[in-house]
Amino acid sequence: MSSGLIGRESEAARLRALVRAPGPRFVLVEGEAGIGKTALVRAVADGVARVRWCHAAEDGGQAFALWRQLTPEIRPEETGDRFALLAAVREVLADGCLLVLDDVQWTDEPSLSLLRALLRDPGCRGLVCCATRRTGEAGAGWERIGPELAGGPEVDRLVLGGLPDEPAAALVLSAGGDLDPGTVDRAVRAGGGNPLYLRELARAAGGSWGSVGELIAARVRRLGPPVQRLVRAASLLAEDVELTVVARLLDEPVVACLPAVTAALGAGLLTDSGAGRFRFAHGLVRTVLAAQTPLQEAVVLHLRAAEALEDLHRGDLAQVSADIARHRVAVAVAGDRGPAVAWSRRAAQDATRALAHEEAARWYATALECGAASLDLADRAELHLAQGAAEAAAGRFTAALAACRTAVDLAEECGRGDLVADAALTLEAVGSTDRDRTVERWCERALESLDAREASVGASASGEVALRARLLARLAETRFYRGDTAGARAPAARALTLAEDGADPDALVAALRANQLTHSGPEHSAVRAELAARMTALGERLRRPSVEMWGRLWTVDRLWEQGDLAGIEAELTRLRWCVEQQRSPLADWHLLVARAALAQARGELSTALELGQNAVRLVAGTGHPAAAGAWQSLLVAVGHHLGFPPAEVSGLDPGSGDVGEARATLFTRLGPALALTDAGRLDEAAHHYRLAGPPRDWEVPPYFTVLAYAVGAMVAVPLDLRADVAWFRETLSRFAGGHVVGGGGPAGYQGPVDLVLGRCAAVLDDLDAAADLLTSALATAERIGAPAVAVEAACELAAVRLRRREPDAARALLSRVRPAAERMGMVPWTARIDGLLGGTAGPLTAREREVAGLVALGRSNREIARELVLSERTVGNHVQHILTKLGFANRSQIAAWVAARG
Repeated sequence: MSSGLIGRESEAARLRALVRAPGPRFVLVEGEAGIGKTALVRAVADGVARVRWCHAAEDGGQAFALWRQLTPEIRPEETGDRFALLAAVREVLADGCLLVLDDVQWTDEPSLSLLRALLRDPGCRGLVCCATRRTGEAGAGWERIGPELAGGPEVDRLVLGGLPDEPAAALVLSAGGDLDPGTVDRAVRAGGGNPLYLRELARAAGGSWGSVGELIAARVRRLGPPVQRLVRAASLLAEDVELTVVARLLDEPVVACLPAVTAALGAGLLTDSGAGRFRFAHGLVRTVLAAQTPLQEAVVLHLRAAEALEDLHRGDLAQVSADIARHRVAVAVAGDRGPAVAWSRRAAQDATRALAHEEAARWYATALECGAASLDLADRAELHLAQGAAEAAAGRFTAALAACRTAVDLAEECGRGDLVADAALTLEAVGSTDRDRTVERWCERALESLDAREASVGASASGEVALRARLLARLAETRFYRGDTAGARAPAARALTLAEDGADPDALVAALRANQLTHSGPEHSAVRAELAARMTALGERLRRPSVEMWGRLWTVDRLWEQGDLAGIEAELTRLRWCVEQQRSPLADWHLLVARAALAQARGELSTALELGQNAVRLVAGTGHPAAAGAWQSLLVAVGHHLGFPPAEVSGLDPGSGDVGEARATLFTRLGPALALTDAGRLDEAAHHYRLAGPPRDWEVPPYFTVLAYAVGAMVAVPLDLRADVAWFRETLSRFAGGHVVGGGGPAGYQGPVDLVLGRCAAVLDDLDAAADLLTSALATAERIGAPAVAVEAACELAAVRLRRREPDAARALLSRVRPAAERMGMVPWTARIDGLLGGTAGPLTAREREVAGLVALGRSNREIARELVLSERTVGNHVQHILTKLGFANRSQIAAWVAARG
């Protein structure tokens, strides 16, 4: 057994079991420096067939350094975007393997974000990542992502403590040779069970003992001056170094350095990585050496290191720009700050190209810190603006807003109106009041600056016309998202006019998108049809599938409003081509969401869920803002017909946090409320419904109007909230003949608006209107090929016919749709059909009659549960069964039925 595993037999056995468990898993081996984490993991990994190793460096290094080591066949900068990078890594690791990440606490944030996404991906079942972490130390990446990674449900943690005395003594003897028992005992007591410290004590037997750092320093001092110079120079580079670069630092030929390298290898300070590269045997060795290098010597070595890297890698500086920047920043302490700023900026730009936006933001911040007062206002503004763009690309919107605000303040101070415009175009409108109001003001200021310039010099240049169009488009978006729809239309229209007269296709794309947004809602269907056709034609003319895709998606939105399922299918065939040309997971996600919604509408419910799950896997862990909402929309729509397992209903619970944008806020209230209503948990449904506030006060974006009010009505009906039901009926009546979908990419279909209006009319006892509306809804669902919705409409219509004392017509209708309900697996609706068929004879069980009587007395479910000594959920189920059997929609009808029978 190697000395690294002495006394670690039980930990090794446990670790072997953990890395063999099905993935995706994250196994974290933690402990202090030198405790034996790496040795343990290496011993276990040696018994695994497929292993990929990497080592994180304390000084960071290249962006996505972890994945450049783990998947060298992938270059992040060549993948196009982060979605594509995630897909490429997933494909490389598709067959499963063990990833070993040494010193995870130093890993860069982009690498950890990608690891988090993979660990959340159910498709990565064969993936296990085993990471070592030195406790008490952390880089910026681990501080941001580490707590979430280490605290997730897919994590197993193994904490290594010190060795017991007996194996500690064995380790001392194995490292120190023939030592007397007294020396061994003293070493065991001093070493605290730390293997690295114990080995250093054994090597120093006969000399003075201090801390592990002092022992390492003493071991280096026992070597010759050439070795000391070499390892001290190497310690300022990285833990894995090129001998050619070290030779440049020492100003010696490579061959002259070989004796010192051989001595350092023999002393156990370095290990050979092959191909002229060497690694420090332990990170602590490098740390000790770097700390003990005098400042003046360190500055000289950092300068030489930067110059050597620039010279040796001048053909591919992007691969070493971060290392050069680090050395230039270290040299800046001597006063020469210009190169530090320039290389920090270069490192940030290279990180952006490599999709490592978090690293880019960090390097821009470093450039600002190094430049300090030596930078003029414009330079500082540009750096803050670039930092803001990087933060926005990383999804850190609060930091992005702060950086752009600083940039705007500086830009206005130095009269750079163009930078104010850049800031406005850097931050998209997202529905956040503070952010959108701020961006709106920037747009207005930038437009005023353009007006002043035009007034002084005459006609605008073509570039300024395009800039004005883009600013007007962004202004329209900010006004729209903060609720000023009327105020958004004029700038959107002006943007389109300018973009049409110009030659900048990006300005035209921005203007078309602003106009599509400001004409959301079914009342503007004809306008959006024209915009969709124009965007599609523009994409075809420019040969840009990403632009054409948006035109196709807008066309699909409009077809949903018309309930044209056949037209949607045809358009999705055209959309598929656009998606295939892009080879982007985000484009694939849009297509899968659309296909899932169509499958759900057509009653192919299991297929819809499968497509939806595939869509979720594509963007899992990426922070895509619409991903969770689309999946939950589909779950609610499918669950309405298939039923909700308890776990799924609980999974829809949004909690009580602030979710921000109006559409998201309403959805996270109404989606769970509808699911709970369908599950018969009316008290819980009422709680979520009340969280949304009175319907008259809802702030509903135009693209969400029909869906929000329809779902609200579908919840209010079984809750017997008659005032709300009457309001929903009146509000939705102007959309009669339309369909219940949300704009901006419907992820689920809730049927014709007439179906909701019919249910409202039935609750309000307007049975003639209810019958007419439900008959229309049934005919529409059957005509367009939405069989699950047809079953629902038939059940509602049959219930109304029972109340109108038309049992034969009700029975005939229910018997006709029951086979379809059974074929589609609509268990709740099959049960309701059977209940309605049985309800024509009016049988309730004894318990159900007892519950019905208490409902008639106005008791709540909680009060009934207390009186009958039942659980509240059981009472809710009884109430739902009574409603189903009698064909009723609310508790008031139960009360009337009981009263009519004395």
